[in-house]
Amino acid sequence: MTQAGWRFVAPDDFDDVDWADVTDRGVLTGRLVHGDREFPVVVYDPVRIGQDAERGTEGDVVLYEPNVIMVEHLTRESAENAVAHLAKAGSFDWMLG
Repeated sequence: MTQAGWRFVAPDDFDDVDWADVTDRGVLTGRLVHGDREFPVVVYDPVRIGQDAERGTEGDVVLYEPNVIMVEHLTRESAENAVAHLAKAGSFDWMLG
């Protein structure tokens, strides 16, 4: 059963300029919120996740990112739509268990 009520929350005081910067950088750390519960999430575009994976695993280092979401092009709308889509599919339900 899918849990409704999930939403994506960007860092506090995020504005349109910050969103433009995030779109260029291809990565954003935010929060998944369900009621009064919050969980960290990182939203990536494919280019940036590849760059971070390559740099993060050099020299036998292990890269770990909790709650990673990848979208084709990172914008406010794509992050919010991805969370809505994944919530509808029940992808986050395990966090409420």
